[in-house]
Amino acid sequence: MPDIKSPNQGQRHPSVRSADSAVVRAVEHQAALERQAQQRSEPARLTRNQPAPQRMPRPENVRRPMYQQRPTGAMQRQGQPLQPQRQQMPQYQGQPMQRPVQQMPQRQGQPVPLQFQRTAQPMPVQRTAQPVQRPVQQMPQRQAQPMPQRQAQPMQRPAQQMPQRQTQPVQRPSQVQPPVPQRLQIPQQNRPASTAMPVLHTSTQQLNTRMPVPHRPAQIANANTPVVRSVPQTVSAPRHLAPRDVEHEEDKSLLNTVQYEDEQEDGIEEVDSEYEEFDDEEDEEEETRGRRRERKERKNRYLPYLIILFFEIILAAAALWAINVFNEDTDLIVADHTIEAGETANLQMYITGEPKFPEYVSCNLDFSTVNYVLPQMIRFNVRMYGVNFPCSLKIVDTTPPTAEAVPHTMFSVDEIPPVEECVTNIKDLNDTTVKWAEIPDISGGGNIIAKAVVTDSSGNETIVEVPFQVTKDSEAPVIEGTKNIEAFVGDPIKYRTDVTVKDDIDTKPQLEIDTSQVDLSKAGTYKVIYRATDFSGNVSEVEITLKLTKKPKNYVEPEKVYKEADKVLKKIIKSGMSDMEKALQITWWVRYNVNYVAKADNSSWTRAAYDGLVKRNGNCYNFAMTAKALFDAAGIENMIITRDPYIYHGHYWNYIKIDGEWYHCDSTPRLKYNSYFFMYTTKELKNFWHNGWNGYNFKENKYPKSATKSVQSKINYGAHKIKK
Repeated sequence: MPDIKSPNQGQRHPSVRSADSAVVRAVEHQAALERQAQQRSEPARLTRNQPAPQRMPRPENVRRPMYQQRPTGAMQRQGQPLQPQRQQMPQYQGQPMQRPVQQMPQRQGQPVPLQFQRTAQPMPVQRTAQPVQRPVQQMPQRQAQPMPQRQAQPMQRPAQQMPQRQTQPVQRPSQVQPPVPQRLQIPQQNRPASTAMPVLHTSTQQLNTRMPVPHRPAQIANANTPVVRSVPQTVSAPRHLAPRDVEHEEDKSLLNTVQYEDEQEDGIEEVDSEYEEFDDEEDEEEETRGRRRERKERKNRYLPYLIILFFEIILAAAALWAINVFNEDTDLIVADHTIEAGETANLQMYITGEPKFPEYVSCNLDFSTVNYVLPQMIRFNVRMYGVNFPCSLKIVDTTPPTAEAVPHTMFSVDEIPPVEECVTNIKDLNDTTVKWAEIPDISGGGNIIAKAVVTDSSGNETIVEVPFQVTKDSEAPVIEGTKNIEAFVGDPIKYRTDVTVKDDIDTKPQLEIDTSQVDLSKAGTYKVIYRATDFSGNVSEVEITLKLTKKPKNYVEPEKVYKEADKVLKKIIKSGMSDMEKALQITWWVRYNVNYVAKADNSSWTRAAYDGLVKRNGNCYNFAMTAKALFDAAGIENMIITRDPYIYHGHYWNYIKIDGEWYHCDSTPRLKYNSYFFMYTTKELKNFWHNGWNGYNFKENKYPKSATKSVQSKINYGAHKIKK
């Protein structure tokens, strides 16, 4: 039969009532004694070589209880003897163990009726086949250990009235023979004809699936001694009687045919145990309680010391924790800090983490009162957990000042401006000074970079590069408008009239007129020198002649001439006219309002102009001087050009400046030419040929250059108007 083991085998089952505990312990002890006796039994070897019964098919509708399930892979079934996984049983000796018969204490009264005392009978099963003898597996041999002998002590019973038992001692056999296992009668129709199943040895009690049963072999009753069962037990073949070389699956069909009753109808009856020798377990329990009481008293004796030790351990742990917290938090303190001037500091800078108790951290320095601009060293204390830690705050100025350069444009002869004027927007937290790293030399001109040094009170320096654009002046000024002067003795001489000085760089060059050789009291011709100087020292000179003559008797003052000129202009000039339109009206008026005569008074230009304006006649000199007086009165810049050289007689005409350009104007009538010349360029004037000759030759270098672009297409000579 397969090895069937309940999960709680050998322990008290939860369904067993408390009244059966003594019976169960007695059964367990008796089972242990019987297992030792079984070691020396011979039937196991006698049945070793018998053929194994054939396996019966297991009904599909019946399942084995959980505690009877065989563990998967627990045995090897390769034709070898089954080897249990839990523990290999030692080989027993073949001789039965001689056990002395213990004399049970005698009691007064009647013997206790044993309800479980009955004759072991095979479970009635209706079968026709004969039981098949299963071979008994050869168990491993081991040395039999004698059971420890203990004197039977009379068991102290409570005051309960127990039934009387016979005074005769219980007679135990000196040798216990192993019982011959009986087989259940399996119906013929449920198995093959050639299969013989062993008879399951059980009592007449119904099976209880929850009742723990100790592992022990069945007893073979003597002829006169019935088999006594102290407690109902489940059907279980003894482990040491089961054949180990047979497949366990062969008996599954047999176990599946067993019907189990409900837990509440297990059929267990409460009876007293027949094993009186176990009554001394109460003494053992009393001894156990005594030992427990002694251990408890021993514990109570050391309890105060344990309490003191417990508090000491707590105090030591608290001290270690406090020391650890102190060390960890004080390690967070940073003693020194250096910051740049202008930055700020606080206490948090000196604590690199978060202390466990920040309320116990303080400082004796008010950071809000520190002057962070001034470089300095400040020492103070950080107090943590009642301990002062010296700290320091160092304020340094390592940032140089910032500044911007002021570009300069100058000339090579100018003086270098002060360095404060060359550097601006100086920024720094402290005082600064500015000076030239090296005074620049600009005498050679060009683009020069001068270096200015800006230094703060901490010694930080900044180099500022100042650009200079220097112009070197090598050209002298130009003197324009100078001409020879004719005057009368005793009259004031206006040397600067119409004279201008220009320079390419200097906007205000200096003009000097050297008249050291002139004697205004005597008639004669004198040299007058015009000298112009720019700021670079460049000088230019122009020389003219001053001709002094005695004043004629019919001399006319210039103021009188201009008065007559204004009268004419009021008639021919209208408001809003341009200089070109005014000049056209003046040239036209002189051409057609002054009559040409061969002989006229040319003693002075004022006289010639006055005769032309008042008498309305004269020669070419009168025409030119009359137009000059009108141009002067109209504010048009002009000069007189003289024919040079000439063959027969000289000639005069006007040279006017319109819109910045010089043009030739001649109002003197020509023979067989009923027109006039207005705003001719020098090229146009020299290309004019009439009656086979030109007559407009002059020294061009003595006069400003004329315009090159002709304006003749804009002039309407007949209507004396400018075309739109």
